[in-house]
This record gives sequence, structure tokens and C-alpha cells, in this order.
Amino acid sequence: MTGIKRTYPVKVLDKSFVILEALLQKNCPMSLTELSKELGMYPSMLHRMLATMRYWGYVEQDPQTRKYQLGLKVVELGIAKLQRMKLVKEATPYLQRLLTQCNETVHLAVLDKGEVIYLAKEESIQSIRMVSQVGGRAPVHCTALGKVLLAYREPQDQKRILEEKGLPSFTKNTITDRKKMREELRKIKEQGFALDIEEYEKGLSCISAPIRNHQGTVIAAVAVAGPIFRLDNSKREELKEVLIEATGRISERLGYKRKNMFAIRK
Repeated sequence: MTGIKRTYPVKVLDKSFVILEALLQKNCPMSLTELSKELGMYPSMLHRMLATMRYWGYVEQDPQTRKYQLGLKVVELGIAKLQRMKLVKEATPYLQRLLTQCNETVHLAVLDKGEVIYLAKEESIQSIRMVSQVGGRAPVHCTALGKVLLAYREPQDQKRILEEKGLPSFTKNTITDRKKMREELRKIKEQGFALDIEEYEKGLSCISAPIRNHQGTVIAAVAVAGPIFRLDNSKREELKEVLIEATGRISERLGYKRKNMFAIRK
């Protein structure tokens, strides 16, 4: 147990975690009767809870023995947590190097529930800088980070996310037309980076590039952000290769194999 004080536990949810904890501690399949005796719960209630947990993939039942064990969803959660911890650890030195090179705020982010979520930030000491925080969220359709992360998803995922989240306007430059957004995502995937030029916030400019895991899947992105008078066209062009090289190096640290510094775009 974590030792966190359980001041106002939700009873049904609390019992669900007790079941998972029992399966974890026993480390072997358990029958309904064994779980009922172990936890002191009525079999009828326990059966209903296990059925719900099976539906969501947190518990599995052997069709022959009818015994229960932890499901793959639990493994998926654990792997996701470990990957994020490793991602931040491996990326941090490169984020710091980017900050030194460009003297503008640098972000590391992933896609979560159709939104951008910031995992790490190296902040510029310049007087005018981007206001954001680790753990904060941002829309996908009008941020450089979001557009990069969306561009490398399957078309059906792109469609689902854009339908769920919509294309609300934040500035006059925000893309609010789905056809234009599809074309924008195609272009981003082709060139290997994304731009946000006052699409999310007036006066803000960003450039972002993807990070891949050992399978070549885009799992995160890095962006450099700053006021548009500092991150103008010439500055963004200058930063493009530096950023792509940095995300390529991070990808290599995660096991991705690339032939050269431009292979990250493919």
C-alpha cells in the first residue's frame, strides 16, 4: 500500500482496488470462492465487480479453470508509466541543450485523451516568455506540439480526435476547417516538423518535431516557443535542423535506429 490517508474512500471503487491488490499480492490465478474468502466479500457482489473489471481489461478469467488474474490493461498502465519516466529522463539533457542553444522555452509533451499534456519544460530567462506548466494541457489543432503528435496518428484516430475536440478558434490564424487541417497534417508528416504562428496565442510562435520509440512510433514531441518577434521566419528556419537533430538524438536514446539526422522525418 502507498500509505496515503484514505479519508473519504468511495466504497465500490475502494473494493475494486482491493481486488486488484489481492491478485497482485497472490501472484497467481484465484477462483471466485478464494477471492471471496480472502477479501470477506459476498460472492454475488464480487462476481459483478469482476465482470466489470473484465470488461475494461483489468482482470482476465481462464475459460477452463474459471480463475481470475490481472489483465493486460494493468500491464499497459505500468508500461505507460515506465515509458513516460524514461522519456523525461532521456530527454532532459537535450531539452537543456536546446534551451542553451536558442534561449527560448522548450517543452516535451505527449498526446493524452486528444489533448497535449506537458511532461517537461525548460524555461527561458528572457523577460517575455511562454506561460505554461508541467502537467498542463493544450489543444491539438492549434499548437505545434499537438499538430505534430496528431500528424503521425492513423487517419481514423485523427478524425476521431478532431470530431471529439472540434476546431475552436483561438486567434485569426487558427485552422478551423477540417479539410485545411488534413492538408496541414499531411504537410507536417512530410516535412518532419510543425509550426504554430499565432494560431493558439497572439504574439506566440512555436516549432515542434516528433520523438519516436524503438518501434519507430511517434510517442512524444519537443517544441521551442517564444514571442514572434524573436522566433520570426529566419529564426525558425535556423532552429529547424537543431530541433530535429535533438529529437532524433532523444529517439535514439529510446532505441530508435536512424540512418542519418534527417531519417527522423520519414
